[in-house]
Amino acid sequence: MLSLRRSNHRYSKPIAMKLKIFSTLLACPLMLLFSFDNGIKHHPSTPKNRSGHTVNAGNSYADTVVTNFFKRSTGWIASDGGLTVPLNDGRTLWLMGDSHINDYDMKSGTVPCLFQVRNCALLQPKNDWKWQNTQTLIGKGPGNKNYFKFNTNDLYFSWPGAGVQIGDTVYVYCSNLMNKPGGGAFGFGSAGNDWWAKIKYPEMTVAGYTQLPDFAGIGFGFSMIKNDADGFVYVYGSKLVITVGEIYVARFPISNPNAAWKFWDGKKWVADAAQSKIIARSPSTSVSFCKVKNKYIMVCSEFNVGCDQGKDIYTATSNSPLGPFNKPKLDYSIPDRKEGHSPFFYSVFGHPGFINSRNELLITYSINGYEKCTVDCVNGRSDPNVYRPRGIRVPLKLIDASL
Repeated sequence: MLSLRRSNHRYSKPIAMKLKIFSTLLACPLMLLFSFDNGIKHHPSTPKNRSGHTVNAGNSYADTVVTNFFKRSTGWIASDGGLTVPLNDGRTLWLMGDSHINDYDMKSGTVPCLFQVRNCALLQPKNDWKWQNTQTLIGKGPGNKNYFKFNTNDLYFSWPGAGVQIGDTVYVYCSNLMNKPGGGAFGFGSAGNDWWAKIKYPEMTVAGYTQLPDFAGIGFGFSMIKNDADGFVYVYGSKLVITVGEIYVARFPISNPNAAWKFWDGKKWVADAAQSKIIARSPSTSVSFCKVKNKYIMVCSEFNVGCDQGKDIYTATSNSPLGPFNKPKLDYSIPDRKEGHSPFFYSVFGHPGFINSRNELLITYSINGYEKCTVDCVNGRSDPNVYRPRGIRVPLKLIDASL
C-alpha cells in the first residue's frame, strides 16, 4: 500500500470504476484522440438566476444545500460515489466509494491524501439536509472497515453500484476487485463475478452476499429502476466503444430478487447476457437511469478521463425502460475550477426521490481532483473539496416538456 492517495488509486480509481462498474476500457490511449458526435442539443445559457447561482442551459443551477450536505468535519468526510436508495420509511441510503472517515483537521481544513475505507454509506433522515444528522455506516473489521466486505483478506475490495429495497432487504450491486501484481497501470483488477450485498432493513446491517453470474463483459449495476407497474427491477449496464457508452438492460422480478436475470436482445428477454442488444448510446460510460412519472431519464456526462477534459452533463428520455432514448441534450456545464483548470469528474446520478417543489430533478456528480493540471496533495495533505460530490438542479420541463 503506497503512502499517497494518488499512488493508492484515489486518482486512478474512478477510471477503474468505469473499467469494472461502467465497463470503461482504458487500455488504449488512442481513445483520447477520438471525438464523439451524437447530435447533442445545446440549450442557450443565461448568466445568473435570482439567487446569484451561475445558470447553465436555461434554468439549471448548482444546489448549494445539497453540495453543503457533503461538506463535513466528522464521520464521512470525502469520497466519490453518491448513488441513492430510497428506503420505505423515508430515509435515504447514500452509497459511497473510497472514503475518508473522521480524518478532517479543523485547523488546516485538510485531510490526509490517503483514504481509509474502500466503501461506506450515509443514512440520511427523511427530508433532512443537515449533515450532522446523517449516520456514517462502515464495517467493524477485521482489517479495513469497509461497509461492504465479502472477503476478510484486504487484497479484495468492492465499490458499490446501485441498490433497491425489496421488503425487509436492501440489495446492492457490488463490484468484485482486488489489488494484484499485473493489474495494469492501476495495480488492481477484477477478482471474478460481482456480488449482491444484502442489507437488513431497518437496522441497515449487511447480512450477507450472493455472487452474481458472468455478464459477458457488460458492466451492470450503475442503475436500477423498480417498476411496480410490471413487477420487475430493471438493471442497466454498459460497454465502452472508443469513447461511446453502449447501454444494455437486464431485469429480474421484484417478487424474487435472487432469480436469474433476463437480458433484452432487441425483441425479447433471454437468459444469455451475450445476446444482449444495445438500447441506447451515451457520450461516455458515466451514465445513470431513473424514472420520473412516465418517463425514463438517462443522465450522462461528456467523455472525461482527466482534468481539463469534459465538463458537460446531458439528459435524454424514453417512454420505455427499453428505449429508444432521444438524443442527449446539454443541461449543465460544471463550474468547478482550480487555478483555471477543470477537474476530473464522473458519476452523474439522477435522484427522483428528491424532486423539489419547483419540479426540479436533483443530479449529483463527483469530482476527483485536478491532477495532473495542478497539485492537490501537498505534504501529505489535501483539500477534501477536491474529492466530494456536488448537487445541481435541472428543471424537469427542460429535460422533457411532458414532465
